Amino acid sequence: MGRSSLIDLSQSRWRAAESTAQNELWFLHGYASNEDDLFGLARLIPADWNVRSLQAPRPLPTGGYAWYDLHFDANGVRHVDPEQVWSSLDSLAELLEQNPIKPVILGFSQGGILANALAATHPELIQGCAAVASYFPNDWFDSALEWKAQTDLPHLAVVGDEDGVIPTTLSVPSYETANARGTGIEVQRFRMGHGIAPDSWQAIARWLSNF
Repeated sequence: MGRSSLIDLSQSRWRAAESTAQNELWFLHGYASNEDDLFGLARLIPADWNVRSLQAPRPLPTGGYAWYDLHFDANGVRHVDPEQVWSSLDSLAELLEQNPIKPVILGFSQGGILANALAATHPELIQGCAAVASYFPNDWFDSALEWKAQTDLPHLAVVGDEDGVIPTTLSVPSYETANARGTGIEVQRFRMGHGIAPDSWQAIARWLSNF
């Protein structure tokens, strides 16, 4: 990867399997959150799974962390710094290359956007990808990122029909475009806002049970 890892594993939360691990799950939190946010879900993951919740590398002045900064122009259009995106992706891939078990990646919001990109750039490093309250960043692949998506990689997208942060007018078409381009993303929609509702978690749990 050509650079030292930006993601500090010592800042992650970890739950080891009670016996020999059969699978592993990595959480990627959302913008302005931290490694504790999704780790509460670890108690719902089977005991024969390792669970790791990563902390994004970029501290925000208002608190929490980000995988990459967000900027809004005078028209309210959101922009990202491509170099920060590539750095976070490279760092995550570097950690995955060194990990003895291929994990399933589960990302929320900004973490899910990064997870979607990872699944299409480094599918060989993971068992599967789940993105919640996110979208697929197709525009990242129009310039710098190399498309390596595999249609047989298990890939779940959980969308909230009442999400006011990442509305369905953004998320659903982005997944349709990615699938037309060559992914195998299964989109499931729920009546929820920008979060993880109980019925959506049940769907995620059923999906995880296939590993």
